Amino acid sequence: MGLMVGFMVALALTSPFGEAEARAISVSGGLTLEVSVEVEGAPVAVLVRGIGLVDELPPVALAPQGNGLWAGIVELPSVTNIRIGFESIPASGASTVSDLHLLTELGVDPAIFEASAVQNTPRSPQGAVDVPAGDQEWGWLGLAAGAAGLSLLAFWTLGSGRRRSVDNLSGNADDSTNADEPEAEAATSDDPSP
Repeated sequence: MGLMVGFMVALALTSPFGEAEARAISVSGGLTLEVSVEVEGAPVAVLVRGIGLVDELPPVALAPQGNGLWAGIVELPSVTNIRIGFESIPASGASTVSDLHLLTELGVDPAIFEASAVQNTPRSPQGAVDVPAGDQEWGWLGLAAGAAGLSLLAFWTLGSGRRRSVDNLSGNADDSTNADEPEAEAATSDDPSP
């Protein structure tokens, strides 16, 4: 993807920092940001410190732009909504570090991270289901057992239908009687005794 445009939102930080903002300028091969922050006083250096998902990223030095504004380009290895903070280093004394803020809080468009998450999601063919290798044998066995069950059901259904048709051909219209009963009735009806 080419250049990305971020929100033009500035976040006010606590003293000695003023407004800070970040804007994504590229997402090819990682995330490239343009970062700026206002700093009171006359620091000798201003650093951007990023905290990734696992560890702290190497600090990046910003360049003075005049009137207390410091800016620079920060390159991240992945398109991730990390937290960044700023460190102001004076000529003497201790440095001051700002609170950490998400890139989206500093003005980076959240759609960049959503699009990256969709692109980085592993996809399988449509309708395919990922099955662990050991479970595949059980799947085949279940399929074979289901097919055998259906075969038995079909055999049983066809077998009982065939017996009824044989009964109907022999002249037995009553399905509720047994095949042996008509012979018993015939033997008793031929008997002349009352």
